[in-house]
Parts: sequence; structure tokens; C-alpha cells
Amino acid sequence: MEENEHQLNKDAKLCTRWALGLTVLFIVIFPGVMFLTGYNYSLSFFKGWTYLSFGWLIIAGLFIASRPIVEFVKGENNEG
Repeated sequence: MEENEHQLNKDAKLCTRWALGLTVLFIVIFPGVMFLTGYNYSLSFFKGWTYLSFGWLIIAGLFIASRPIVEFVKGENNEG
């Protein structure tokens, strides 16, 4: 039981690092570099970036919501 807890904490730390890293990359670094280089943001670029962000949000939300259900079903199948 303690092994599972240790692995869970290890995985949680890894996922937190990835989430924070991707957030900083997509929200701060990528747009910041384009701003510092003087890139002229057009309306179509902004719309595309917004659609990409919302698409990423929806896919991540679906994955986060469905993953525990899949794990639960797999666990029940392995027990019986």
C-alpha cells in the first residue's frame, strides 16, 4: 500500500511539473517571444490562437474526466 502511495505522489509531482511547464510555454513564452519581436497580431491569428486554446482545453478536460472512469473499469475487470 505504501508503494502505491509513493508512486502516486511521484506521478502527481510529474504531472504538476508538466502542467505548469506547458502553461508557461503556451501562455507566457510563445506569445511573449512574438510580442518582443514586433509580430503584428492579426484578427485571424488571434482567432486561430483562441480556437487552439479552447480546443486544447476541451481535449484536456475530456481526458481528465474520462481517465478515472477507464481506470475504474479496468480495475473491476482485473478483480473478477
